[in-house]
Amino acid sequence: MAMGWIRLVCLLGAIQWLGSAASAAEERWWPVQALPKALVRTREHGDLAHQMMVQSVAGLAAKAVNRGQGDELVWIFNDNHDVEKWHTAFLKRQAGIESRGEFSPWDLVDRFVRRGVVKGYILYAPDQSSGRINEHRTAMDRSVNVATSLAGLMDGVIITTALEGQAQACGLKMLIDVRGKSQAWCFENYREKFNRRLLCTQDPRKSNLRDLAIAQQSFVLYGPDDPLELAMKWLEPLSPIAGWNGGDEYQTTQLSSRYGHLQTATDWCMNLPVLMAGSERIRPHVANQFDPRGIDWGDLRQCISFVMTDGDNVQWFQSDFFHGQGSFWDNPSRGKIPFGWSCCFAQLAQLCPVVIENTLASRTGNDRFIEWGGGYYYPDLFGQARPDREALLARHAQRTWKFMRQTGTRVVAFNVAKLGSPDALGAYAAFARETDDLSAILAFQYDPYEAGAGQTFWVKDRRGVEIPVITSRYSIWEHTNRRPRSGTPAKVAREISQHLARQGPRHGWVQVHAWSYFRLAPGKNETDENMSQENAPARGGVRGYTPALWCANRLPATIRVVSPEEMIWRIRHEHDAEATKRLLEVPEAP
Repeated sequence: MAMGWIRLVCLLGAIQWLGSAASAAEERWWPVQALPKALVRTREHGDLAHQMMVQSVAGLAAKAVNRGQGDELVWIFNDNHDVEKWHTAFLKRQAGIESRGEFSPWDLVDRFVRRGVVKGYILYAPDQSSGRINEHRTAMDRSVNVATSLAGLMDGVIITTALEGQAQACGLKMLIDVRGKSQAWCFENYREKFNRRLLCTQDPRKSNLRDLAIAQQSFVLYGPDDPLELAMKWLEPLSPIAGWNGGDEYQTTQLSSRYGHLQTATDWCMNLPVLMAGSERIRPHVANQFDPRGIDWGDLRQCISFVMTDGDNVQWFQSDFFHGQGSFWDNPSRGKIPFGWSCCFAQLAQLCPVVIENTLASRTGNDRFIEWGGGYYYPDLFGQARPDREALLARHAQRTWKFMRQTGTRVVAFNVAKLGSPDALGAYAAFARETDDLSAILAFQYDPYEAGAGQTFWVKDRRGVEIPVITSRYSIWEHTNRRPRSGTPAKVAREISQHLARQGPRHGWVQVHAWSYFRLAPGKNETDENMSQENAPARGGVRGYTPALWCANRLPATIRVVSPEEMIWRIRHEHDAEATKRLLEVPEAP
């Protein structure tokens, strides 16, 4: 009788969760993960086979919690300081969750076998292809992706032949042998059972993220061949593409963009089922709002803003952004100049809210935040393969704007295929129409970033207020001095300084390429700051915030470094002083 009552309670809880999950799913693009009663921990094993196995246990545990068939999630820990920091922060926020101890990989398997969560094992072959990770290598064995795809359907842990004996010793039976089975075979035979609102793309040499894929019964694939495009077409529009499909970045992103999906750069993420649990109930902390009424309109100097790139990268914010050898948030000079940090707060609000809380709690007064697209997609290509592309972009704008309002960000940035194309202009207008307090859209072209040369387009929000779409004028990027308005900090500083002698916009912004290393070279030779990117940190190379400081320090006093918001409002004021005055109730500029 007692067991029957417990099952009834679990069933009612699952029904309640499914109802709230369905409602929340309409307001977000990432799936909902139910909160557990407890966490158990296991250390990430040194070899890939054990890592894959443990990821599958964690995924099945999360699936069981979602279905009311279990009450524990699995936390996989390693030596990453930040990931453990999020674990501590999560438990502090969710104070009622129990900690039920630490288990070895095989003890973990046994625990969830006894709980009825693990029903057997799925046998796959490890990838032995030659080449670097994230490449589309020839002769890849992707049976681990087939195994991962089927794990959530069959409730099996994924096992290589090297571990099969231990699996059998634990009393596990083989559910299916997928060695030699292709991703196309898997999709053709099981597509009707997979989740159509999440697709996972993951290199077969990476264990990360497989817990999420299994928990949500996502199809997993890797590479440009079949069934990639078929899966993109099958997936419901406005769905996230978890992981990263490697190969050429533009080709990868343009395909998902055309089908109306969102790339997310999550392939190195850890423990997302835990960190996202209950996120639909959390209202994120709010960034301090910029008040344009404090601008000194009497200061007529040219203004320039610096903005870090790659803020769409979720895994970066989960880890190296905060401890990146002094390059980014841990830079000891952070706060010396106004600076724009591109960010993925709209995604983190769904996946890892504690990261937002940590970022806002440790900011300086000069740190400003820009939502980097609400996912990685090219707005001008978005939904081209769908009949309702305008409606799709409008819907995603509504969702993104909701999270932007929650997190206090009022500037959004877009990476587009062609900045001034009719499709791009239509996309800017479509996004702006779904907002009512947006400060600006910052736009840059995939190649080259600075192609817009600071040109500004104008669109209207839902109130009819004009909103600027400001293109990037400069980019600090290694070994690009041959391009106009791009290159070393010294070269970009000269370009900014000489701009007043040429016709063009008075105010603008510089993209600081997050991954470009430079060396300190205070002389006049603009190429001296360039260096080989191979092993650059070991040879004194620095990237991120410091090169922007070098550039700022070379500027004359006639040019001011300002926050992106001040740059934006000065452009708005120059465009229409009367309208700006009515919005802000500020005195007219002399």
